[in-house]
Amino acid sequence: MDGRERVAVGWAATAVVWLVGILAAAPLVGGHPLAVAAQVVIEASPGTVATLAIETLGAAAQPALMVAIAVAAVAAAAGIAAFAEGYGTTRAQERYLATGVSVAVVVLTAAGFRAAADGVFWRWTLATALALLPPGLLRVASGGHRPSVGRRRTLRNLGGAVGLAAGGGVVARSLGRPATSSDGPQPGESLDAVVEKRAEGTTTPDSGRTVTTAATGEILESRSTTENVVVSVAEADADPVFGYGFAGMTPAVGTAADHYVVDKNVSNPSVDAERWSLSVGGAVRESYDLSFSELVTHPEARDMTVTTACISNSVGGNLISTAEWRAVPVRALLADAGVPDAAEDVVTRAADGYTEAIPWDVVSEREDVVLAVGMDGRTLPKEHGFPARLLIPGRYGMKSTKWVEDIEVSAGDHESYWEARGWVEEAVVNTLSYVRGVQRRGDRVAVGGVAYGGRRGIDGVEVSLDGGDTWADAELEAPPSPHAWRRFRHVAELPDSGPKDVVVRATDGTGALQTREETGAHPGGSTGWHSVTVSL
Repeated sequence: MDGRERVAVGWAATAVVWLVGILAAAPLVGGHPLAVAAQVVIEASPGTVATLAIETLGAAAQPALMVAIAVAAVAAAAGIAAFAEGYGTTRAQERYLATGVSVAVVVLTAAGFRAAADGVFWRWTLATALALLPPGLLRVASGGHRPSVGRRRTLRNLGGAVGLAAGGGVVARSLGRPATSSDGPQPGESLDAVVEKRAEGTTTPDSGRTVTTAATGEILESRSTTENVVVSVAEADADPVFGYGFAGMTPAVGTAADHYVVDKNVSNPSVDAERWSLSVGGAVRESYDLSFSELVTHPEARDMTVTTACISNSVGGNLISTAEWRAVPVRALLADAGVPDAAEDVVTRAADGYTEAIPWDVVSEREDVVLAVGMDGRTLPKEHGFPARLLIPGRYGMKSTKWVEDIEVSAGDHESYWEARGWVEEAVVNTLSYVRGVQRRGDRVAVGGVAYGGRRGIDGVEVSLDGGDTWADAELEAPPSPHAWRRFRHVAELPDSGPKDVVVRATDGTGALQTREETGAHPGGSTGWHSVTVSL
């Protein structure tokens, strides 16, 4: 290895230690500069680029971006060193270069931690120090601007620096920032507890609903397919009557823990509900603010069972869930402010800068356009938008702003975050039906799943076991609410255990048959019949 290569490797090693250091210090502030940099890239990317990343990598897009930034940082360090060494810079020039790079790294690290710490001075300064100490000591131990040529010493120095970074991580975790004030409402805290703290208002009623799974007997064989379908064979003496809860079937109503999560953020915001308030304003007669406890105990608050689906979900995908929510109608909140006739859009703004807009005509006519404050009888988990998020039944999840801080009435048309990136404005859910479970019990085979048509509802589901040549009507379970999916099942006598080409299609409440045309998620949600080949 010549001198140029040694210098490049030394700088690259220092960059690696720096990256380890900032990740180790991240618990102190709840984030790190890599995530901040990735978020900057996401926000600055043209809509076509963002859409391509989502369609190509899906949920892996954000982690892949952070890895790419980390690799680029290491490569840049090696490249700068190799360039300087290759062009025969003097010792003085090398020192100037090293000093300039060091200053840039310090500034970027401090800025990144400051952004992640929401400006809390002692946290971001301490995180910066913990992140920069290991690479700084490595440079000193390696001879300043020129790394040591001794391989054993270099490895020893590198190991010590990584160990120091790990020690800094222990310190950072011990001093880690809590998600919210310990005295205020917490993500996932009982809504009853919030009411008790306020000592007034009403508590969340008990819905009385329990989710049960029908007994199916012992499963002799069970496997999952790539289409999120569970295929199973039960014992011959299993109950011959199939319910809606056999292996693979989704509960009629799920929980916050099993609800899908999709965000534009690399690191989601942490909101202190004790200091948070909802601002209702814009083109209204009288603006006002509501505290979290005032919102929870609003006289119009009610329980709702709502199915939500991500617009980026593929046919048969698992980015669709149903849960119990506690929510307040948006039109009730706006009624207290007074909305003029000239109002056009109702804009929701989030703590992370996200915005969405719904026409005032829609909001004024629908009491199911709501601001949710709870799931499963508890406050919202952080990942689901604590302390408040928008919910619009029948619209894709992109319309449901999380971490809402402001509801603003606009007299003009507002271009929303994803609309500006080429996705549809209305985001009305396409009729869908997905297979979730296929089970054999003796000669009887059941095919089951879920169907959803948004506010149109579902009137029927048909199942084909021969690739669409013939169809049979499935049985439908009553929906948990007008805003939720319906589970379906179809049972057939099939002594033959060979492969079956299962296809499903639904008819919505208007009598329209689900389209067979296969389209991707962009720009208005995927379409097509879900099909899967199974062997029992």
